[in-house]
Parts: sequence; C-alpha cells; structure tokens
Amino acid sequence: MVTKDNLRSSENPAKQGWDSTESKKSLMERIRDLQHQEYSLQASITKTTGPNYRKLLEEKDREIEELMHYKEAYEALKSENEEKNSNTYARFPFNQSRKHRTKTMEKTVYQYQKISEADLTPSEVLLFFVACPLLVSLLILLPFVLFAYAYPRTK
Repeated sequence: MVTKDNLRSSENPAKQGWDSTESKKSLMERIRDLQHQEYSLQASITKTTGPNYRKLLEEKDREIEELMHYKEAYEALKSENEEKNSNTYARFPFNQSRKHRTKTMEKTVYQYQKISEADLTPSEVLLFFVACPLLVSLLILLPFVLFAYAYPRTK
C-alpha cells in the first residue's frame, strides 16, 4: 500500500548541490516512480468498490498533482534560459513545509493572474496601433508648429 514514507524520496533535490545531469536523472526516476504508483492506484481503484474508493481517488489525485510538479521542475531544469541563481526550492513544493508551500502557491497564482491581465482586447489593440502613433506624431509636430507661430516668416 502507498504510504507517506514511500511517496516522498528521502533526499530533497532542492537541497543538493545542483548538477544538471544528476538532477535530470533523479527527477526522471521520481517521475517514473510516481507514474508507476499512479498506474497501480488506478488498477486498485478498478478492483475496489467500497468505502476505500474515495480515499484511493484522493490519493490518485495527489499523486498526479505531485507528478505534475516534478514534471514542471524537470522542464525548468532542462530549459537553457533558466537563471542559475533562481530559487530551486520553490520548484519542489511537496518538499516544503505547509506554510512555505502556501506562500509558493500564492506567488504562482499571483504570477498567473498578472500574465492573464496582460491579454489585450481588440479595442486595446486598436488603441495601441491607432491612437498611440497619432499622439506620438502630434508630440513630434507640436514643437515645429509652436516655433512657426512664435517666429513667423518675414518677407
């Protein structure tokens, strides 16, 4: 049966010295373990009908959620444009304390909200592509017009 002890590895990948190949290898092993546990949970769910069904579904959902976090961490480690001094600990929320995990999730939600607010509507796009160039051209031409009125041509 799956317990909390065998769900999490004894090593915390965030606290280890960062080695790209070892990190990728350990993450891939952890992903494979989690996938195997997910498949075994699915098999036991199909065989089980009774009061344990809901508990098994919750365990399966937790396993899938943890698997997604580890996959995201693996992708982040794999990407070449990642900053070298970034907070690696924040990529492994299931190895954090409950308080730190909630802070990490709040930061993530805030970043996603910030990104979603940046989506432009068609009227905003029209404003940027029509009104902004018009205002810029007026600001550029304004000194010339003022200069022409201040110093009229004399014949």
